[in-house]
Amino acid sequence: MPSIVQTILRSATRKQGEPINILSFPTHERYQSNLSKSGHNFYLWQGHGIKPWVSGYAKVPPGTILLNPENGVNQIPENVDIDLVLSQNKFGQFEIASQIADQLAVPLVSIEHTLPMESWGATELTQLYNMRGDVNIFISEYSRGKWGWPEEEALVLHHGIDSLEFSPDDSVEKEDKVLSVVNDWMNRDWCCGFNLWREITGFPDSELPLWVIGDTPGLSEATKSTEELINSYRKSLIFLNTSLISPVPTSLLEAMSCGCAIVTTATCMIPEIIENGKNGYISNDPKELRGFIDKLLKDRGLALELGRNARQTIMDKFALTNFIEKWNQIFHGVLNE
Repeated sequence: MPSIVQTILRSATRKQGEPINILSFPTHERYQSNLSKSGHNFYLWQGHGIKPWVSGYAKVPPGTILLNPENGVNQIPENVDIDLVLSQNKFGQFEIASQIADQLAVPLVSIEHTLPMESWGATELTQLYNMRGDVNIFISEYSRGKWGWPEEEALVLHHGIDSLEFSPDDSVEKEDKVLSVVNDWMNRDWCCGFNLWREITGFPDSELPLWVIGDTPGLSEATKSTEELINSYRKSLIFLNTSLISPVPTSLLEAMSCGCAIVTTATCMIPEIIENGKNGYISNDPKELRGFIDKLLKDRGLALELGRNARQTIMDKFALTNFIEKWNQIFHGVLNE
C-alpha cells in the first residue's frame, strides 16, 4: 500500500484537471459505469464480504480497475497514489474504507444506497449514524430521512441515467410485453415483491405477455450485456416494478428512459417521480396495478404517451450530466478542503 509520504507528495503536486485516483469497491455495476464517466480513475478493492463485479450486469468501464483480492492488504499498486476513498455502503465496505483512508491520510466519502432495516431501533441507527465520512451522501431525500440524518449533515445525490444510451429506437417497435427486471427475485421477495408480482400477474397461469429478466434460478436469466438489456427495454411496451424496499430501483429509471409505460408500486422515493396517469401508473393495490396493465395493453396510444412522458422525466430530473457535475463538485471539494 502506498505510504502517507507518497500521499502528501501526490496532494502537493497534483495538477488542476488531472484525474483523481479513487479507491472504492464493486457495488452496483451500472452506477459505477456512470461514475466512471466523471473522467477519474477508480480502483475497486475486493475481498471477503464484498460482492464481486458481475460482468453480465455491465462490463468493467474504462478508467475502472478491479484490484486483485489475492494480494490482501497490498491490493493497491505501488505506483498508484490514492487521492480519496469512496465507501458505497456501511455493511462490509465502510469499516475497511475508513481504515484505508486513515492509513493513507486521505478523505473518506460515504454514500449509502440502501435503507435501514425496519426492525432496527435507535441503538442500531445511532451506531450507523456514527459511521461517518468527511462527506456523507444519500441517493434520495427519503433515504436520508429514513436513516435519521439531518439535512445539514448529509447531501442527496440522485441517480443519473445516460438517456443517450438508454433510449428508444425508432427502428425497434414496442411489443405488447410486460417487462420486469430483477435479480434473485424469489430470495429477495421481502424487498423486491416477487409474491406481489405473482398476485398482480396471476403467474404461473397468467394470460399476460410477461417478460422477466434477471438472475433468478428457476424463473429467469440475466442479459449477457448492457446492450441486450437496453434492447429489452426498447421492445417492451410496459414495465412493471414491484419493489417494496428500495429508495429507487435503477431498472425503473432505465425503463423510463427507454420509453416504457410504467406500472409501479408507490414505495419509498417512487411517488416523487411518478405522477399517476401522466408519466406512469402508481399504486400499492394489486388489483389496481393489474387494472392499469390491462388498460395499457388495450390502449397502445396511451401507453406510448406515458412512455414518452416517462422519458422526459428522466431527462429533466435524472440527467447524467447533472450526476457527473455533482460528483465532481464533491470530489474536488473534499480534496480542496
